[in-house]
Amino acid sequence: MHWPRSLVRLWTAPSGAARSHRPLLYSIDEALGVIFIDLLSLDDPPAVVQALQQVRLNSSFRRGLSVCVDCQCLSRAPNVGDVRALATLWPRGATSDLTGRCAIVMSSSWPYGSAQTFAAFAGARFDRVRVFEACADALLWLGVGR
Repeated sequence: MHWPRSLVRLWTAPSGAARSHRPLLYSIDEALGVIFIDLLSLDDPPAVVQALQQVRLNSSFRRGLSVCVDCQCLSRAPNVGDVRALATLWPRGATSDLTGRCAIVMSSSWPYGSAQTFAAFAGARFDRVRVFEACADALLWLGVGR
């Protein structure tokens, strides 16, 4: 992930062995008003959805926080089956009470298209969810660094 100079990464990238057991890492920066999520694997869609739902249980979680999902560390490019599985498992209305924005960062055109497709399948509102090819652009859209 390419962080602006003002942001500090709160963890180091896990080893290959750790990636196979953990679909994502996250941190909540209350000062910036952003939940940072590094999506590491889509190999187990139920585990991905469960891990995303666990973020809401964090005591720092607030409905108004924005989210930056960085997919640049994925173990492989998502395919149509991954997108379909995640969209099928995604609870309808799961994000309807959230007021922040969600930026999804994909570094290449194929995963970028998959992220756009997932956002559409999941019923995301275009004014609240956007897909970016660069982290800096995503953070600007979220209002970080202004």
